[in-house]
Amino acid sequence: MKLQKVLTIPIQQNEKLEEIYNVYLEAFKLSYAGYSYEKLRELFPSYNSNILVSASWHAIKFRKAVIKTHNYPKQLNPNPIFRKRDYKIDSNKIEIIYKPKNRLKLFIYPSQKQVKLMKETKLKSIELVKDKDGKFKLHLFIEKEIDIYKWKEAKTFIGVDIGLNYLAVCSAFDGNKFGNPLFFKGGEWKHLSRRQRKSNATKWKHLMNRKNEILHLVAKRIVEYAKKFEKPCIVMENLKKMKVKKTYNKWNNFLLSSWARKKLQEFINYKANWEGVPVKYVNPYNTSQICCYCGAKGKRKGIDFYCQRCGKHLNADFNASVNLARTAFRAKSYKRKAFSKSFNAFGEGDTCPPLSRPNLTSQPDESNESKMEIEVGLGIGREETNFSIGGGVGLKYKSGGNG
Repeated sequence: MKLQKVLTIPIQQNEKLEEIYNVYLEAFKLSYAGYSYEKLRELFPSYNSNILVSASWHAIKFRKAVIKTHNYPKQLNPNPIFRKRDYKIDSNKIEIIYKPKNRLKLFIYPSQKQVKLMKETKLKSIELVKDKDGKFKLHLFIEKEIDIYKWKEAKTFIGVDIGLNYLAVCSAFDGNKFGNPLFFKGGEWKHLSRRQRKSNATKWKHLMNRKNEILHLVAKRIVEYAKKFEKPCIVMENLKKMKVKKTYNKWNNFLLSSWARKKLQEFINYKANWEGVPVKYVNPYNTSQICCYCGAKGKRKGIDFYCQRCGKHLNADFNASVNLARTAFRAKSYKRKAFSKSFNAFGEGDTCPPLSRPNLTSQPDESNESKMEIEVGLGIGREETNFSIGGGVGLKYKSGGNG
């Protein structure tokens, strides 16, 4: 299986980049209008023919898309695309075609992680992108082959429940016991949604970019959490037949309309596939109403779940994530004895869910080093270790022990 990814890399600014950009844009528009390659060569005789070939190819591809969708964009500003033979990257230097027997030599500034990805993958093409400030950046399209094993071959299932109070809750289950869960709080998401509600179009786009940045970060942490287990498989809800019911509360309706469950699932899917982790979608029927300890039907009130049979008081999103993992394990085993054995083993795990209210009877065991809770956004009452990640997203790791 071949997967592609885009790396955004800063490049040394140069006046000739503006010149290449303008020539490519003009050649693209003329080619879209019907000019042949020979005519373009007559209009731009001093520039390398590969620039004109690439612009003509881009225009033909764009014309086919317009004919197919019957939708013409308001602004026609294509970015120059250079194929593998049109550029050469050596360490932190890049050579781009410019004029016959002449290449434009510039410096690029990739991060250590980007350099590692460039070495491990295959470079396909690059795109010269101009931002609103008039500065240029490079988009590198990388590709690699990945062998993703079938989900039935997985040994550990990671149930991921996506909600509003918590953006996501993850729980690992291997058929014998479930591991310590991972929580992503949605405080900042609601804060940004509240600001979006009263913002103009320009501010709305800025806040939307920030929310997408949070989703990317949450998806990345979920895949990192899954990779800690042996042969993991991420399990999520199948949302194709799910309908969101509106309420009489306008604020709740706004949150539900801006709820990015499907987008977060897409981010998790492609990040998991890039790391070779399979993803399984299951039917979410009754996953939030059945107790993960005894299997009886309980009651849910907000973020709390009460089981009347065993008396458990759990976090509702955590309970749903465990049931998602259990559903995938049941579909894998096909054996009722194996399923019954695994179901009875749910009580063997030490879950340490976050306390929704201060008067709960069960307290988390602080001696376990593997327990951790992550919050994306607003502050928490307990002691935290803060560190920053690129793009201004703050993560706060909580550990029950010395980890």
